[in-house]
Amino acid sequence: MSSRMQTLNEEQEYNWTQNDSLDRRPARDIIIAVDHGPKSKHAFDWALQHFCCAGDTVYLVHSVSSLKNNIVYEASQTLMEKLSVQALKVSRVKIVPRIVEGDAGKAICKEAEKVKPIAVVMGTRGRSLMQSVLQGSVSEYCFHNCKAAPVIIVPGIVEAGEESVVSFDKK
Repeated sequence: MSSRMQTLNEEQEYNWTQNDSLDRRPARDIIIAVDHGPKSKHAFDWALQHFCCAGDTVYLVHSVSSLKNNIVYEASQTLMEKLSVQALKVSRVKIVPRIVEGDAGKAICKEAEKVKPIAVVMGTRGRSLMQSVLQGSVSEYCFHNCKAAPVIIVPGIVEAGEESVVSFDKK
């Protein structure tokens, strides 16, 4: 056998620093595609909790139809600021927010080609096959066209809820 196994007596305590092969892993680049919906928020929360590690760089990618629409752009900036703060608190990751113009699926895949992340994490609405074909699905498009590994988070009934990420009520 080629693997080394350390044997210990019952009273002996194992010290992880004794193992030379456990070097610190390099930081990773990860894209999380986000929008204003609850399914996207669920995928974002899942990625921070289960996928991202301290030291990783997370590219938050949000697609808009036009950067010239001030209302849409301001709402997008608010979304990115809110998610950036949360990501920093929860996972201690470096955040690079990107608001991109264009069709969501194509824009996400184009960003993945530029960044070359280990994965592209996104939510899905859980539509049926027929609904996805008729209405189009960003996650379906990315699943088939993204060069990086797509990680599609299917929401549970309770976890995703129906709240929007950003409230538009001025208080």
